[in-house]
Amino acid sequence: MLELSKVIVFLFVLTLFIYMLWMSFNIFKLNKFLIFLMSIGLGLITLGTFLDVISNLTYINFYICIKVSFTLGAIIFTIFILLGVNYIKKEIDVLNKFIGIDIMTGVYNRKGIEECFKKFIEEKKMFYIMFFDLDKTKIINDNFGHLIGDEYIRNSAKIIYSEIGMHGAVGRIGGDEFVAILQYTNEEKLEHIKASIKKEVSNIFKDENTSISIGHSVYGKDDVDFRKLLNIADERMYEDKKSVTGFIN
Repeated sequence: MLELSKVIVFLFVLTLFIYMLWMSFNIFKLNKFLIFLMSIGLGLITLGTFLDVISNLTYINFYICIKVSFTLGAIIFTIFILLGVNYIKKEIDVLNKFIGIDIMTGVYNRKGIEECFKKFIEEKKMFYIMFFDLDKTKIINDNFGHLIGDEYIRNSAKIIYSEIGMHGAVGRIGGDEFVAILQYTNEEKLEHIKASIKKEVSNIFKDENTSISIGHSVYGKDDVDFRKLLNIADERMYEDKKSVTGFIN
């Protein structure tokens, strides 16, 4: 006599198999090996429940096949679960990384640079907050279009990162505004970094006299709050900007 419970179990496992197959193609669509493991593992378990129903209907003994299907299926499905969890964790780590990254330039965004600030605080050392504002961005956009304007911003980000990246962190907080956190050094070294960045940016569009205005503040000396340090650096950046005659943003 057919046991209703075995039919229910089979239908449940079959439904689970179909659902997991659909989910795997959506979640693991770039990892065919995981889809293969899930299909084989849960497929064998489904086969085992099906044979159990058939055995109950026909009185044919499928005991060995059922046992092998359940055992092997469970092992393979467990491997799938372990690898799948690891895969999802890596994907989440990648997403978390991109949450703090400015997609256009590849440097940190505001959230990312604020997280870097917290990490620098933990070292309990003085460091610089630098504020950068690209000059002539509007002229570049008006004369050459926004695609070229975006390229101007990207190239400037690369220049800032090349000077600071190994000794701090760089973030884009606005259209053509950047913030950098730089390990504390002497004023001469700081001014050298500023001069180098200004020179490189001026070479991006020589005919348009491109330039960049820079200001800075010192953590532990000017203040310890990120926003206040940013405001101080911003004010000093505008002082630098005023020195550029005939400036148009």
